[in-house]
Amino acid sequence: MDDTKNDVNNDMKIDLILSGSEIFIWSADDWLKLRQKYKILGDCIGCIAKKPRQDILLGLPMLLHPEEAKLLLDKGVVRMIQQPMLRETPTESLKQKFEEYRNKLFIEQQQCLVDQRRTQIISVMDNIVEGKRRKILGLHITKKNLKKPLDSETRKSLDSIEIDRDALLEEELAKLPKLEKQDALIQTPTAYPWHTDAIKVENWNYPSSEEESFRYRVFKDFWDQGYFVSTGQKFGCDFLAYPGDPIMFHSQLLIHCKNRNEEISVPELVAFSRMGSHVRKIVVFATLSEDGKNIDYFSSRWADSSMGDI
Repeated sequence: MDDTKNDVNNDMKIDLILSGSEIFIWSADDWLKLRQKYKILGDCIGCIAKKPRQDILLGLPMLLHPEEAKLLLDKGVVRMIQQPMLRETPTESLKQKFEEYRNKLFIEQQQCLVDQRRTQIISVMDNIVEGKRRKILGLHITKKNLKKPLDSETRKSLDSIEIDRDALLEEELAKLPKLEKQDALIQTPTAYPWHTDAIKVENWNYPSSEEESFRYRVFKDFWDQGYFVSTGQKFGCDFLAYPGDPIMFHSQLLIHCKNRNEEISVPELVAFSRMGSHVRKIVVFATLSEDGKNIDYFSSRWADSSMGDI
């Protein structure tokens, strides 16, 4: 029995958000599930909130490639939807809800700052009490003087001074600057914050040509063999195939989808092979069999390649 079908029966379907001609995943939980459970990589294209000025590490949303979306739809894992209200002008009630939500976040941030400051003060309360007692006795409280030992009479007088620790804690907390709204952190949701049933399930038309159908068959064939498959644009091919999650593994195969009657010139073949040798990957050409029922594969690599057999 297909384990994927059991998963679908037990879990709710994941929503793929169709925007124009592109397909997105906005939920971090959905992104993780698709990667770990269904070997779907996509491309993260969003900036990271804490590091918005770099483009090496990217975050949500994840842009799905058509072959990935088609595979998930065929497996019954997902549904393709649109949210029409996202294209509509916000109503007054929605604006009010948004303002209430921002005010709630602001209050929570204020409380978070107070709680963090309280923890810091409590951790050094003994030092604060010591400094307070020294001030009362008129002693110097510089770091250098704090390290000097006190005579027994002075120490006895110092220890006899009663300090209300709770009052001192509140006094120190009162020194914390008040958080202004313009200084508060702004939350950027990765999913629509307020649930709505106003969605439209789309009947997605893919593949719509013989070329797209062939590419999908090649993608699915490698996926069925257990590979993680991603786009191969950065290496000038159609797909890259990884033996495991790309976090742990390098890709092994550069896959080119070719029409059976398409001629590959010698310079082009040499260029493909040299690229594969340079990046230590096997070049694979995929084409339909003569009867069109199966996919034939041909591989190419330099004879002196140090890759060995894969």
